[in-house]
Amino acid sequence: MKSKIVICIFLLSITIASLGCSSQSDGSQESSQLNDTKNEIAGDLKDIEGTWMGNLTAPGGLELRIVFNISTNSDGSINASMDSPDQGVSGIPVESVSYKDGNLNLGVKSIKGSFEGIYKENNKTIEGEWKQAGSAFPLVLERVEKVPEMHREQDPVKPYPYTEEEVVYENKEAGVKLAGTLTLPQSEGPFPAVILITGSGQQNRNEEIAGHRPFLVLSDYLTRQGIAVLRVDDRGIGGSTGNFSQATTEDFAGDVLTGVEYLKNRKEIDPGRIGLIGHSEGG
Repeated sequence: MKSKIVICIFLLSITIASLGCSSQSDGSQESSQLNDTKNEIAGDLKDIEGTWMGNLTAPGGLELRIVFNISTNSDGSINASMDSPDQGVSGIPVESVSYKDGNLNLGVKSIKGSFEGIYKENNKTIEGEWKQAGSAFPLVLERVEKVPEMHREQDPVKPYPYTEEEVVYENKEAGVKLAGTLTLPQSEGPFPAVILITGSGQQNRNEEIAGHRPFLVLSDYLTRQGIAVLRVDDRGIGGSTGNFSQATTEDFAGDVLTGVEYLKNRKEIDPGRIGLIGHSEGG
């Protein structure tokens, strides 16, 4: 089972795209710099520059935020990208931008989607539709200074009653550096420990999806129970290096074993009590 599949039907392509490539290599993929041949601008670029956000209502009433980032370079070329923050997906390339007589068209070829809207001077919004897979959904975009962060009620709140440490170690055989977070109880060690192992598809250390962070929640619970927890970014995402798309299940297993060896060399950890918790491919 892929952990980022089908939040809702209309964003299926976005979700699958996030599995096959890095959705957050440093929080986002690079936005696409478009060639002039893909742009048709016959209006004031200041009308459409900036960060635009709107709420898309899917069948069943589920609401997801859609964000478009549009900026221009000194040479007049345009940078444009799309985010789906509630799905934890950033930097989806927008391959074409057309703005003429107040009509904005954004083409997102990689997910076979597009936005068509009209800029409204009176209230500074862009009213239109998101189209994908033969369906159309009303979408009104408003310019925002910053996209609000997603907060889930189950997320632990700092300050934590334990120690949280950013760690980096190396799978020398594969030439890959793995970055993660180690949480340690504040009681006297050495502690039993577990490594959390992600499912199929490229995941960050929290296994973030649609604003949910299941590995953050699980590590918080276990650490409060006196168990040290190591959770790690998959290859090629977050702080970890390597090429995820070229790695096999055996390679991922090697990364986990490297984590076990890392924990064995930590004085706070009992080397005889290290466990593994995984699901899907990680199981």
